[in-house]
Amino acid sequence: MKPFTAYASGFIVFLFALLQKSHGQCKEAAKKSEMNLGVKYDLPNFIADTPIQNVVLYKHHVYIGAVNKIYVLNETLQNISVYKTGPVLENPDCAPCEDCRDKANLSNSIWKDNVNMALLLETYYDDQLISCGSVSRGICHRHIIHPDNPADIESEVHCMYSPQADGEADNCPDCVVSTLGTKVLVTEKDRFVNFFVGNTVTSTFQHPHVLHSISVRRLKETQDGFEFLTDQSYIDILPQFRDSYPIKYVHAFENDHFVYFLTVQRETLDSQSFHTRIIRFCTLDSEMRSYMEMPLECIFTEKRRKRSIRKEVFNILQAAYVSKPGAALAHEMGLGLNDDILYGVFAQSKPDSSEPTNRSAVCAVSVRTINEFFNKIVDKQNMKCLQHFYGKDSKYCLNR
Repeated sequence: MKPFTAYASGFIVFLFALLQKSHGQCKEAAKKSEMNLGVKYDLPNFIADTPIQNVVLYKHHVYIGAVNKIYVLNETLQNISVYKTGPVLENPDCAPCEDCRDKANLSNSIWKDNVNMALLLETYYDDQLISCGSVSRGICHRHIIHPDNPADIESEVHCMYSPQADGEADNCPDCVVSTLGTKVLVTEKDRFVNFFVGNTVTSTFQHPHVLHSISVRRLKETQDGFEFLTDQSYIDILPQFRDSYPIKYVHAFENDHFVYFLTVQRETLDSQSFHTRIIRFCTLDSEMRSYMEMPLECIFTEKRRKRSIRKEVFNILQAAYVSKPGAALAHEMGLGLNDDILYGVFAQSKPDSSEPTNRSAVCAVSVRTINEFFNKIVDKQNMKCLQHFYGKDSKYCLNR
């Protein structure tokens, strides 16, 4: 599979001072700058008591998911409400959302900090904030947002967990997020609300804490939990690769009829080097049969005077966003103002590591161009089997 490359051109600007001779003396070339560098800017700011993981905007309010707390800020970043999410008392004999206070003194009970792994807005059924934490098997809560008082996310809170029937504990649709890293995308299609979830998993996640690598689940109309669309609505990294081949899900977005995830992972099962991949599958594909991956690189090139080219590869994605281009960028890229652009912040990694160095770059590529590359791969049948998901002998890997 050929890597997709987004190029960012380097520019060197030479400023020439034009000197005018006058009686063998040089006149002052330029006046001193009149810019006042001592100006202080008083910017709105907010400092949380605990580390922040997620931020969501809703009607001039800012919702901040942090360890053990959800903050609500107004448009000037003043703290107007705090909802406490933890610490949470956990006991093996306590189901998620169950009151375990009567077991507080037992030796197998433990208080755990609740790290906010996902904070989402859902507006199809109600205007509500959905928060998913690191405790209680990665389940979620939904907070009804009252239109006349968006700061109130405490008066109506519902646990999104339904106890599993005997024999179904291994297939827990309400176990959504991973403590090792999660990216969740919410979409609305044909009167249904779907949650596409990418989870970093390792072999430490054993029964009954079952999590899937990448999955799609539907919000029940009762809104008390989730359900998988079919018994094939997820793909799991094979157990033998869960520790040696970690997958970090960095960003997710929806465009047209496709869902995309951006990941950082090893180049191959045997490689020590890491790179970025972009994943694509159809939004209506309940069994992910259209699932594909493709390498995505950000390459900086600089043409020198003697026509030699310096090239730097920024291999690991740090953050991404999809938006429309401005007029200048659209003209430079040969695109329209309504084209969707994927902006990515990439870093160079340390050798044989996914840890970033202090060298970074921003690349921009149109989603239309990404789809053209995916289509070329399919048309040329230039595909390799995803062995970390299926194994060499799987029916999905035959004749590929």
